[in-house]
Amino acid sequence: MSTVAFVPSVRSRLWASGISFALGFTLANYGILMVVRPDQWLWLAAAAVLMLTGAAGILFADTNRSVSFWAVLGLEVFAMFTLLPLLWTFTVATTPAELTARSLWPNEVSWETFGDVLGSSSMRRAALTSVLVSGVATLISIPLAIAAAYALTRLKVKGGRVAYAFVISVLLIPLVALAGPIADQVISLDRFGSRLALIPPALLITLPLSIWLFVTLFKRAPWTLGDAVRADGASRRQWFTRFVVPALGPGILLIAMLVFVVGCQDYVLGAALSTTDAPLPASLLTARGDLDTASSATIAAAGLLWAVLPVILLLVAPRRIHQLLGRSYR
Repeated sequence: MSTVAFVPSVRSRLWASGISFALGFTLANYGILMVVRPDQWLWLAAAAVLMLTGAAGILFADTNRSVSFWAVLGLEVFAMFTLLPLLWTFTVATTPAELTARSLWPNEVSWETFGDVLGSSSMRRAALTSVLVSGVATLISIPLAIAAAYALTRLKVKGGRVAYAFVISVLLIPLVALAGPIADQVISLDRFGSRLALIPPALLITLPLSIWLFVTLFKRAPWTLGDAVRADGASRRQWFTRFVVPALGPGILLIAMLVFVVGCQDYVLGAALSTTDAPLPASLLTARGDLDTASSATIAAAGLLWAVLPVILLLVAPRRIHQLLGRSYR
């Protein structure tokens, strides 16, 4: 079935181009008048990109190309709001101990702080807590989510839509609202501060997310191919090796990795349910225990190291993640 590409209107492109050029012009003037070097070059570079986008939008306004300059502008603004904080974090982490970071762009780079973080026993213990809690919660969630998603997508389950809506609602509930009651229950069971006490609450993150992702995966799966394999007389083992592994295996593995990474980033439940064996994000947020004397450079370096795994995952499988989240424009 052929699809017709959506072509934005000339007015829409002109509005996006005008706003992009105006933003770039404002940034350029502010950078020239108010910002000192070396940060001034960052402001001017961002301004140049926005102004060039505006100029390109005017040049291509009356063409049949399906390019949305609103999307281009949004991507550029998103990149700036993402990369600039990361640059500041990198600058703080790499500034020598005897100096203080004064600008976004690093003046002197020292990797000593990263070595201190990797050699810190408290950091390693907090990271181990995050990995164990998220890993166990993911191992519990994946088989449960597979069964639930299969029932929701392949079987005519009465009340399936209501159940799926409940799953989505749990996924959207702020964890801050649940942290207090859960902490009270953990204290009453005399398990406060235990790593094991963090696993059941972690299922509030991993299980709904797993179900949502597996529903998306199973809706896109080529089930007709699986039915054809069974119709050819294949046994359950042959059906598993010839259909499930090649057709669903990569998606299942990717979902498991995504759920594990998201579980590792939780800080709300970790900060509310533990004081000694808190996960790494909670430890960095509250700087408790052995981290009380940690400098901002140490916390920044630990945060950057902790972000390596999500970044690698996004770089290795961007298209699969894009499709799995329900958005595919290709």
